Amino acid sequence: MIVVPCAFDAILDDWLASLGLTRPASARRGAAALTLEQWEAQVQAAIALAPGPARGLEIGRHVRLQHAGPLGYLLVNTRTLGEFLDTYLLLERWFYGRQWAQLSRVDERVVIAWDQRFGRPDRVLEQLHAMALLSVLRSVCPGAGQPLHIDLMGAAEGEEQACREAFGCTLRFAQPALRLSFAAEALQAPIDLSAAMLSPAWDSRQRTLRETLPNATELVRAVREAILQTLPTGASIDAVAARLHLSRRTLQRRLDESGCAYRQLLDAVRQCHARHLLDDPTLSLKEVAFLLGYAEQSAFNHAYQRWYGTAPGQPVRRIGTDYQDRFSVPE
Repeated sequence: MIVVPCAFDAILDDWLASLGLTRPASARRGAAALTLEQWEAQVQAAIALAPGPARGLEIGRHVRLQHAGPLGYLLVNTRTLGEFLDTYLLLERWFYGRQWAQLSRVDERVVIAWDQRFGRPDRVLEQLHAMALLSVLRSVCPGAGQPLHIDLMGAAEGEEQACREAFGCTLRFAQPALRLSFAAEALQAPIDLSAAMLSPAWDSRQRTLRETLPNATELVRAVREAILQTLPTGASIDAVAARLHLSRRTLQRRLDESGCAYRQLLDAVRQCHARHLLDDPTLSLKEVAFLLGYAEQSAFNHAYQRWYGTAPGQPVRRIGTDYQDRFSVPE
């Protein structure tokens, strides 16, 4: 089943607010996620309050990082567009057990595509989702540049010019897949977090970096940040060492000299970050488990029980000592 993070639902309120309108409270859903059918009904109900052409494009332009749910957390902890896309593909496999999106390189282009295996979307939803993705990328990865071209599965239906102006590139309609094509070098474009600093994802990241071992050495601070960046893919010591341009043995030796063990440091980052992720009511426990790098939600539940003596989402009753007490680093 395809789901839409409930954080994305807030985009409808922001779009309507720009028009001086509000949705009735009964229209907002409190679930952690919406099915695609529920999301389509929400979008159509919002548009019914302000009907007009190309509304999917208009709504998509209002997307901000705080609407992106777990994707926002991936973006603030990756360095390049290529890293983000690789982690996004992992997120799809983790949630759905299959790969919906396809990332490929054709000649000097990189293509992101969703074909009919994902389902043939409603025309308005397709415009909204494509525009939302571009809006987020333009905000946090401006170096990726404009798409070279976009294929849409829906028909133009009199909105061709509006689509061309919104997307700013060559378009083809009634295609077998939704495809966004960029120059290949866009994969190396850096993630720019200057527009992310008011989002829950940015706040969670900064709180974790600030609160996990605040008296850490420079090396431990660098390792801590590399762990946070690689958590969704498991944060293996090899991945962290490669990110720091060190060999595994060199990293282990230098951590030993700093009075650290890698597994303890990984556990401390996870413990701290878990509390901050759980502060975001738009994230499900499954999404939190993924963002912390656990292969299954049950593994996260067991770790949380070990840290706090209770299940995630329940009042904390500390057992043992906190991560800052049980694992200190000499100044």
